[in-house]
Amino acid sequence: MSPMHRTRFFSALVTSAGIAALVATALVAPAASANDAPITPTPAHSFPSVPRRPSMATPPTDQFIVKFKDPARSGSALRAQSFSRAAAKLGATAKDVRATAGGARVVRTSKELGGGDADKLLASLRADPAVAYAEPDFRLQAKAADPNDPAFGDQWNLSPNSGGISVTRAWDVTRGAGQVVAVIDTGITSHDDLNENVLDGYDMIADPVESGDHDGRDADATDPGDWSSDGQCGDGAAGVPVSSWHGTHVAGIVAAVTGNRVGMAGVAPGAKVLPVRVLGPCGGQVSDIADAILWASGAPVNDAPANLHPARVINLSLGGTEACPQTFQDAIDTATARGSVVVAAAGNEMAQASDSTPANCRNVVSVAASGPSGALAPYSNFGPGVDITAPGGDMTPTNADDSNSGTANGILSTENDGDTTATETPGTNYYWSEGTSFAAPHVSGAAALLMAQMGPTATPAAVEARLKHTAKPVAGGCPQGCGAGLVDAAAAVLPDRVRITMLVATGDMNGDRKADAVARDSSGTLWLYPGNGRSGWLPRVRMGGGWNVMTSLVGAGDMNSDGKADVLARDTGGTLWLYPGNGRGGWLPRARVGGGWNVMTALVGSGDMNSDRKADLLARDSSGTLWLYPGNGRGGWLPRVRVGGGWNVMTALVGPGDMNGDGKSDLMARDSSGTLWLYQGNGRSGWLPRVQMGEGWNSMSTLAGRGDFSGDGRNDLLAVDTDGVLWLYGGTASGGRVRMGGGWG
Repeated sequence: MSPMHRTRFFSALVTSAGIAALVATALVAPAASANDAPITPTPAHSFPSVPRRPSMATPPTDQFIVKFKDPARSGSALRAQSFSRAAAKLGATAKDVRATAGGARVVRTSKELGGGDADKLLASLRADPAVAYAEPDFRLQAKAADPNDPAFGDQWNLSPNSGGISVTRAWDVTRGAGQVVAVIDTGITSHDDLNENVLDGYDMIADPVESGDHDGRDADATDPGDWSSDGQCGDGAAGVPVSSWHGTHVAGIVAAVTGNRVGMAGVAPGAKVLPVRVLGPCGGQVSDIADAILWASGAPVNDAPANLHPARVINLSLGGTEACPQTFQDAIDTATARGSVVVAAAGNEMAQASDSTPANCRNVVSVAASGPSGALAPYSNFGPGVDITAPGGDMTPTNADDSNSGTANGILSTENDGDTTATETPGTNYYWSEGTSFAAPHVSGAAALLMAQMGPTATPAAVEARLKHTAKPVAGGCPQGCGAGLVDAAAAVLPDRVRITMLVATGDMNGDRKADAVARDSSGTLWLYPGNGRSGWLPRVRMGGGWNVMTSLVGAGDMNSDGKADVLARDTGGTLWLYPGNGRGGWLPRARVGGGWNVMTALVGSGDMNSDRKADLLARDSSGTLWLYPGNGRGGWLPRVRVGGGWNVMTALVGPGDMNGDGKSDLMARDSSGTLWLYQGNGRSGWLPRVQMGEGWNSMSTLAGRGDFSGDGRNDLLAVDTDGVLWLYGGTASGGRVRMGGGWG
């Protein structure tokens, strides 16, 4: 069957709990009424081609190619003068790395130069009469062609144009392979352009009367249709004569099969969709949706089997106009602590997004909708409650005499042809719709791409921060409030610069009795930042490459009793390695500590927790249990001790050393609301009563300790905010923080 395009009308599906599928009307701005009539589908006559993508700008680089006119000059020390003079004008140094086979020299600067500074360096080199040419030595990657899906030309929302998210450029880096996106919605129907990317999900609607399929919870996430009869959803409530197939539409936006010469393309075609059914003919209950969030994240739900495919991203294209229920907040906090990014539609009431739930819950990425121009869609919610904006469509008629004239300005995606129940054969049809319901899955797909690119240690906070940091301006400026801007999938995943992706406070690594830090950048290079004892750094030292295979780095203290600071590292296979420090900023041969450590969601170098003068390790498992691994002083462990349960509510754990001056090691923990707590060690593997240290710490993407970086004799805390600024929080009674520099995230 050939693809079909039609305008789809949806009604607000409201329960007593106020949960509704967030879909705007097709042709008017307010929420659709129950009396909207379906439009007869019309065949698509053509699939116009996508405009050619513009050329990419030269990326920032720290490496250049320079060829001298005189080969003798190229082989002499005089060339170093040319390099040094040019680099010094930009506050950098230049190193002659090697010769090319063509007789040029490869030059590396001490810092990465953005486009403007790179041009200045090249201009300075080219002005040297001895230089034949100078050019950037930038990286090239294999380029993905536009997919062969015939409807891709209709997907303005994925294009590099002003209203699109530039997804084809993102595919040059990743297509989201290995990521799972849970679509918590009406369930899913069979579709030839989607089935390949759909996992076995779950029907979480507990009440058979409300379910629409006449049974309770089970492993069948099939959408039976959400049509309703008059009075079914309340006295006097008009029925909805057609089913929306809402979950199928959302799922197609996330991960429709791409490059198969069929239909359309998904944002993250390498990812898998996990359908979880929570919305029936009259909407869905908070209790069911909260359980679905937990189950999707991999958390246990009493009357459901274990989820074998925990989702790194959870999409909630549903909502109601209430304050965030505590039941929602608890479920979202747990999912976030387990590593899931929770994305929610901001709502279609043309009102403040802060009044729409679950978009108004903490730890949720709230998404407003834009149209083809990139401007805020007329139906979309807005305001400070919005985190980011994404294409949701604007099907306002462009011709007063033709109510269908704005159809192609909606979001095209997979659906089913059945009016009330799904057709028996797998569908191959596609429909346009609009709403923040369809903006949210664009962000969910982009988050899946970013998760795949950042690796298994990517935290929800880091993913959200990166999406916001790389968003592009919303057309018209959006004075109403569109969050960080319009999501840009390409900018999010492309390496616009080498970034610090992990920071660890290690103690004294180079033997100068000052606290140091180790940082890994996005290229996998590990750097030692020697502290100067005055809240700053001496020049950094390269400690080696290839560290991107490590999913966790821990400043473990002295694990082998040789008086030197060591580091623990967990690789992607779950093996834990001890890197013994040599006291000179390097390593002795590494030692394998053990396997199976991938079950731990956090590893913390806690110092000496049991007062035996040996360095210990704290580890949190996936159930939220915190374990103490007492060090044996020989690079291994004594039998582990259970410290306690319920630690999944914490989004960060830090071993800061002794913070209260009692000579015992403490623990810092940030909870899902952003409150930072000090757990004072009792010296016997447990805690004294915890102390609140402050609020608003969700603005920090990284927390690291232990060590005295300021030279006042007290342990300090390092924190990186979402703008990449590194701050030192001095461990003094008066507190206070010091800015240690930018570019750390």
